[in-house]
Amino acid sequence: MAKRALGLGQKNKEKKRKVESEGRQDSKEVTPGADQISVELDDNEDLDDEFSQLKGLWQTYFHSDRENEYVLNGIVHECDRLLRQSEEDAKIKKSLNDEFHAIYALALSELTIFKAGEDDEENKNMQSVAEFFDNAVERCELGLALFSDSQLLKLVIAKIIIQRIPLEYVSQLKVNSTTDALKIDLNEQLEQAKKNFNVNKDHLELTYEVLQMFDDLLDIIENFGHENEIEEGLDSDDEEELAQVELSSTHPLYKLQQNLPKNYQWLRDQMTQLFNALGDQDKFYHSVARSVGHLYLKAAEEPTSTFMRLQYGDDDEPSSDEESCKSAQRSALKYTKQALEFLEKGQVKDEPETWVEVAEAYIDLGNLHDYQSKDQEKSYQVAEDILMKANKASHGKFQDILDNLLDKE
Repeated sequence: MAKRALGLGQKNKEKKRKVESEGRQDSKEVTPGADQISVELDDNEDLDDEFSQLKGLWQTYFHSDRENEYVLNGIVHECDRLLRQSEEDAKIKKSLNDEFHAIYALALSELTIFKAGEDDEENKNMQSVAEFFDNAVERCELGLALFSDSQLLKLVIAKIIIQRIPLEYVSQLKVNSTTDALKIDLNEQLEQAKKNFNVNKDHLELTYEVLQMFDDLLDIIENFGHENEIEEGLDSDDEEELAQVELSSTHPLYKLQQNLPKNYQWLRDQMTQLFNALGDQDKFYHSVARSVGHLYLKAAEEPTSTFMRLQYGDDDEPSSDEESCKSAQRSALKYTKQALEFLEKGQVKDEPETWVEVAEAYIDLGNLHDYQSKDQEKSYQVAEDILMKANKASHGKFQDILDNLLDKE
């Protein structure tokens, strides 16, 4: 699965500092290349503590572009070494808390991205990916056997499952696949991930990543089959029909496809809960706010489509149910207004693109109001003012959007 660029790698200079990791005397045991890696450590961490160094190494990878398999192998190597040493050293054993097991499992699961991308026979590829996922889950289970109340390990289990479904399972499926294609119920797996998920106040950044992965997975499920139809020669003029691919009730993704509305609502609720746990100074506050906003816009799509069809449909069609039209309009307006509440909080002073997201939501809002009403005119005017400002700040980057709005008006 293509990784989403999180944009969460900026360092907080007041809380973190970088130290150059020095090679240890037991050179046969040291992480390969550790003396060449700049490692993040919290201010209160002991620079000489081996577990602190391991945490720093993981944070360095977590906040990087994540293209370095070498670092991940080093983390797994360190985890193995610390486990061996813990059998003889009580101090090290005591330090191997739930966070240690979480880091070990996370590193193993991240390695699957590199394994799936290797040029190898497909079956061997999937076998390698499956083994790493199995080992990651096992590490979490071993950790939970020792730290049964660890919400962090439960969150990591959720991440592993959500990452595993597309990378190991969906990648094997085609539109005509049946339940025989997999020996696992993917809907049950996703429900297990949701059961383990929690908004972890000590690991909010990881929480956000898991929710973004969940969002990616729902998008994959919703649009599954597009590539297949394009390969069969689908005309570009029929592109809108791609979203109408319906899977057979025997397809491994059928239940997940049927449960999309419920899962999008779950995602929206969890993302909102995450946002409520953040302060406006948190470095990804604006990103989470925009994520919530886009999820509300997603919720508005269906009632918006229904309203537009009933209100502005073909005049030759039979007259539509007025109450159904009004109900769809109310629902679409509600979700769009909620989206705007979060998108406005997600604006960044020096990023005009975030202002334009707000303007486009105001255009959506205007489209939902009664034709030529004061509310519609007001929404379009707000959108125009924002677009004028964003266009000026970006030297005309958003002129097309502005022209379309002015033409609409």
